[in-house]
This record gives sequence, structure tokens and C-alpha cells, in this order.
Amino acid sequence: MVHMVFGDMNTDRAAQAYIIVITTIVIVVLFWIVLSYWSLADRARAQRFTASITEIGRKIFLNRLRPRMSRQNTYTDKDISQFHWTNGLPPADDESPEWIAARDNEWEGYTITLGDDLNGTEKTITLDDLRELPQTSYVAVHTCMQGWSATSRWTGVRLRDLMELIGPKPDGARYVLVDSYGLAQKMYDNRPREPFYAALDLETAYEDDTIVAYERNGNPLETHLGAPARLRVESNHGYKMVKWINSIRWIRDYADYGDGRGGTREDSALQAFNGRI
Repeated sequence: MVHMVFGDMNTDRAAQAYIIVITTIVIVVLFWIVLSYWSLADRARAQRFTASITEIGRKIFLNRLRPRMSRQNTYTDKDISQFHWTNGLPPADDESPEWIAARDNEWEGYTITLGDDLNGTEKTITLDDLRELPQTSYVAVHTCMQGWSATSRWTGVRLRDLMELIGPKPDGARYVLVDSYGLAQKMYDNRPREPFYAALDLETAYEDDTIVAYERNGNPLETHLGAPARLRVESNHGYKMVKWINSIRWIRDYADYGDGRGGTREDSALQAFNGRI
């Protein structure tokens, strides 16, 4: 113990070494207890505090990085996974009759609403309209925070190209909000399940590898993976990648939607708005 604390074998300091070790352990345990009670008393407050600390490191080391899947061949078709795991379940009959009807009719009648919430304008497009836009394709590894990973070729339309269908970005628009025909897998604060949504800042929305995908590995998107169209944001965690897309909108501030934290997982599970990985 003396050697561990002081770096020498002077046994005359044994009592001092034990006092230092025991005191340190007591301080750490007390700090853990106080911090646990403080964070559990107001989880949203704890999340804001934690995010403010971690965001410093993100700004220095992470936020400036951009994915380059569509511009380099780190992964190729020989690396792809035939099966791709996912979180969440497709919309049920009582959740979205519109999506169910489109699925049963081979996606005839499926629509995505493009909106400008600042000026109150909307445009509805079909899956055929989506497929007629300039196409992009890349191979990417999806690494989930839960521990699984899969490699797939995603094909679709860049989000920035899609939003041009309703004209230039409106003045004052700072985010893009994407919502789903499906409900959240679970609301972690035990409220009733709500439609899943996520907001993206403009830098993320404009990235080359932020796309609305309608194919995986050269085939139409599987139902459990978000068919017929889902968001892929290769620079972010999966909770930003909305499946079974219902609408995509320019918005001024995500604080005006949901609980004001920027997405379903941010509202309910208190995930950070900045989902960069």
C-alpha cells in the first residue's frame, strides 16, 4: 500500500497511506451518492449539464468531421451484410392506416409531405417522384450504440436535393424536421407512444451522406428497415435516422416541436441533440 501511494517502501508511512486511500474512497462514494440523487431528482437538468460539458469536446474534436462514404471506397459491395438489424417496429394497423394501405398496395398511394413551416407551404410527392430525382449510392457501416453493426449499400436522394422541390431554403430556417408514420418504440418516461421525429441542423442536413434512402443492397428497402423511404445520416447515431418517413419540413427552431429538445429520443430518453459519432 505504501509503495502504491508514495512510490517507496518506507513502512513508517503505512498509516498515512491507509488514511489517504480510505479517505479517497469515502470521498468518491459520497460524490457518487450526491450526484446520483441530484441527477435523478431532475433528469432533464442533469442531461443539460452533461451535454454542456461533453459539447466542449465535441466542438474541438468531432463536429468539424464529415462523412465521405459517397466520395471514397473504404467499403465496397463485397463487405455488405445480407441482414441488417434494426430498432423499432413498422407502424401497426391502429397507428397509421395510410401507411398500412400503401404497404398492402405495393406502395401505391404512399406520399411524403415536404413542408415550409415558416411560410405555411407544402408539397406532396410520391415514391415515383422520389425515384426520379438525382440518385446517390454508397456503402456504409451502421454501428449502433447498443453494440451491433451492419454494412449496407444505401441508395436514395440527398436530402438537400429533395428539399429543393419546395424552393430555396426560407429565410430564418435553421433546422429540418423529419417525422414518421410510425410511433416511437418506447417512451422512456412512460408517457403514451408518440409519432417518432428528429430534427437536423443545416450542416448535417446538407451533408453529402444525409439521404432519403429507398433501396438497400440494390433492392427496395425492407419493411422493418423503414420502407419505402427512410432517412440515413451517416455522421450521426441511429436515433436521428427516421424510418417510414411521413413528412420533411423546414423549421425555425426545434424548441417549438414536441418537448423542445429536437427529437423523440431527445424528448423522452434525454439523448443529446448532437448525435454525431
